[in-house]
Amino acid sequence: MPTFLVEIGVEDLPAEEAELIAQSFRENLLSGLKEARLSHGKAHLFWTLRRFALLIEDMAEKQAEVVEEIRGPAVSVGLDSQGNLTAAAQGFLRRYGAGPEKLVRRTVGDKEYLFLRLERPGRSAKDILQEVVPKAVRDIPCSKSMRWDGGMSFLRPIRWIVAILGDEVVPISLAGLSAGRRSLGHRLFGKPLVFSRPEEYATALREAGVMADPEERAEFLRRAIERVETEHNAKAALSEELWTLLLGQTEWPQPVVGQIPSEFLALPEPVVVAALREEGKFVPFTRGGRIAEVFLGFAEGNGDPELIRRGYERVVGIRLRDAMGFFSQDRRRTLASRVPELKGIVYEARLGTVWDRVERIRLICRLLARALGLPPDLLDRAALLCKADLLTIVVREFPELEGVMGGIYARLDGEPAEVAKAIEEHVRPRGKGDELPATPLGIALGLADKLDGVIGPIRVGEIPTGSRDPYGVRRRGTAVVRIVLEKGIRVDLFALIDGVVGQYPGAEPAETVKEFLWERLRSALEERGISYDVVEAVLAQKRGDFLGVWERAQALQALVGRKDLADLALAFGRVRNITQGHEITGFDPALFQEDAEHTLWQAYLVAKDRVEKALRAQRPAEALQALLELKNPIDRYFDEVLVMCEDRKTRENRLGFLTALCRLFLQVADLSRLVVPG
Repeated sequence: MPTFLVEIGVEDLPAEEAELIAQSFRENLLSGLKEARLSHGKAHLFWTLRRFALLIEDMAEKQAEVVEEIRGPAVSVGLDSQGNLTAAAQGFLRRYGAGPEKLVRRTVGDKEYLFLRLERPGRSAKDILQEVVPKAVRDIPCSKSMRWDGGMSFLRPIRWIVAILGDEVVPISLAGLSAGRRSLGHRLFGKPLVFSRPEEYATALREAGVMADPEERAEFLRRAIERVETEHNAKAALSEELWTLLLGQTEWPQPVVGQIPSEFLALPEPVVVAALREEGKFVPFTRGGRIAEVFLGFAEGNGDPELIRRGYERVVGIRLRDAMGFFSQDRRRTLASRVPELKGIVYEARLGTVWDRVERIRLICRLLARALGLPPDLLDRAALLCKADLLTIVVREFPELEGVMGGIYARLDGEPAEVAKAIEEHVRPRGKGDELPATPLGIALGLADKLDGVIGPIRVGEIPTGSRDPYGVRRRGTAVVRIVLEKGIRVDLFALIDGVVGQYPGAEPAETVKEFLWERLRSALEERGISYDVVEAVLAQKRGDFLGVWERAQALQALVGRKDLADLALAFGRVRNITQGHEITGFDPALFQEDAEHTLWQAYLVAKDRVEKALRAQRPAEALQALLELKNPIDRYFDEVLVMCEDRKTRENRLGFLTALCRLFLQVADLSRLVVPG
């Protein structure tokens, strides 16, 4: 079977978006082929900032044929007593343009029907590709779109299209262009290319100065970085954002090592790293917690290395000289002296100034200090100073250094080390994969900062939707849950919210905030491998101790698949079902009449004591083990006791007891929500 090549040539894509565009094209095209029933082998993705392409092996030459059976009228309706077609059957055939020879009889249930058997031949691959490829490009989501004389909108103008199946051109039309065999090599030293067959693609491009395979390009970049690390005994300060830029901004990367002037090595490491990263092509290095004297740049093409090095060093020197000036100006004032000026910075029109936000964070910190046994004076000092670096020049120039510079300036101002570290850590995590605060004060301040970022917007009605979250509430809510679960913070978040929500403007109730965080917890449990039914079981009762919910989920997940848990879930399901709508508070054991009632009562007392002790000690596995002992007494109870008896007093007493039993289970989980085999 032939190989298919499609390449879309474009004007330079933004480096940070090139890979996203290529991946989206791949997903769209392969999804379109699957929907069109056009089978194929392995698909290889190629992309640079000037092109994205797919090389698909073993492409079928036509769609798979489909045999479809459509149910028509029942035989008793479609055939008369002589077996001839009735008007109903003839009308059914006319609707699909078929003859009676296509009819077959099938029994469905206890009734026989006429089915129309239609065989649909497959269309050719070339016909399918002419439809699927343009749609795959048009369906790529773009952050912005340009409109040019090609008659369509895309992130950048499309300049050429290559589409070859085997040795034939597929006549695809897109953006006013027709596909052919011609492509372009590197813009500076490459040459026009004409492909005879798809298999030539990667090799021909490499000879024309284009490293189109992203894995090959990534390996080349990694090796260049590792060489500098080895030669200079340093470690690359390589963020995910910088790596994306490095991978996406060159077609033929040329590594060039430069020197940082010694006068700038005294600058704090984060300042130098931020200044070099801003250019998007320089990798800074560190050694022993300080900035190293070298950097690595990646030029485009095969230029004169010495000339490029001098140019890079000149650019880096200018950037670092500016950064040194910013840092020197900032050091003329203490961090604490800037705090009153936060009253003049609007955080959000409805939520007041940054000072108002700091005051709310301080309130949350006071509650956290009591709950977690932290020094309130140090935590309050860190909260007071945590946003002051927003007024510094360095942070205005490099916003990603918020918090980091606050910690540096606080340390230089002589603030306690714990305070400086908490300020530095409180902005973490910034994203999904970012590291969390590590120190107790940093964890508490980070949690307070993220909680404020959730409560405030929600209170004024900015509740995230699937397509809209301008205040990053979803990201901050996820951070709250991550901090609590991964750092083992045992605090009642719901009580905390109730304690501070009145300090926020807006009318949205506290329950909305709690519900939002509860859904974030649900997502976190699922992401951590907890099965959906276990998640439903532990989330049946809302509690502010998210860490306790996580612990109970792990304990319950560990028992999934065991027969005794399945049996207990079925037994508890009977308790849950009969008490629903009949929750009665209070009962009198003296009114029990049957032996099975007394047996379950005694088992309940033992289990209740064990469950409550285990939960107080944060040992949910022991609580579950205590509940497992109730399975047989519950089964016997329902075998021998008529709960919904005629006598109202007896009936209500039994319902009251079962309600208490149900509540004991719900302290751990609603086992009736577990999926039980059979």
